[in-house]
Amino acid sequence: MGFDESALARLRRYREDADRSLELVHEAEAATRQFSERLFAGLEYNAVLARQAGFDVENEGSARAFTLRAIAAPGTEARVSFGLAGGAAAETDEDLMHEELSRYDLDPSGYSGRVLGWTEAAGEDPCQTFAVYRDGVWKTKGLFVAKARGKVDDPNDVLNGFCLRILGRLVDLASLTGGVGRRWSGEPYSLPDHLGGRAFPAELRFPR
Repeated sequence: MGFDESALARLRRYREDADRSLELVHEAEAATRQFSERLFAGLEYNAVLARQAGFDVENEGSARAFTLRAIAAPGTEARVSFGLAGGAAAETDEDLMHEELSRYDLDPSGYSGRVLGWTEAAGEDPCQTFAVYRDGVWKTKGLFVAKARGKVDDPNDVLNGFCLRILGRLVDLASLTGGVGRRWSGEPYSLPDHLGGRAFPAELRFPR
């Protein structure tokens, strides 16, 4: 076999491997998009119910992001925003790893996509992380839900119940119920701070 024939045979194998890897990555990304759509829809559904129950809850969303805002009283509120992270990658967090993956694996067959949540009460870093796999399994951990798992195609009542847990936690943050509370911080606070209108620093604490 000449060089051209040998090179073509090798390149065709490369092409097959590339197609397979890209297909696996796209499947993980598609499952993550599907999950984010259902998550956002479930949060919106529960926001409607919350308003019917007398809560002041606002929501806004798009295909890639969704924000939920609970207002306990004027000037007292909590907000959480969820966003669809682009792409897929090998999962490194053992708490979020697919049950069928016994170790960290770089192969795209084990890739997960991610949906992330942020709340100002917890700082700038994500406070909730969802890992979604190509077979539809999702796992999460964070502030709003310590640990949970499910399937993208779970019945609406199951996913809506999960979203209700998130909304309930948001109400806890807004109204300091459910074991959520504040304590005075040891952060320096001077007379110029006070005269300048800076609020005395307090830290938000969550039940363990």
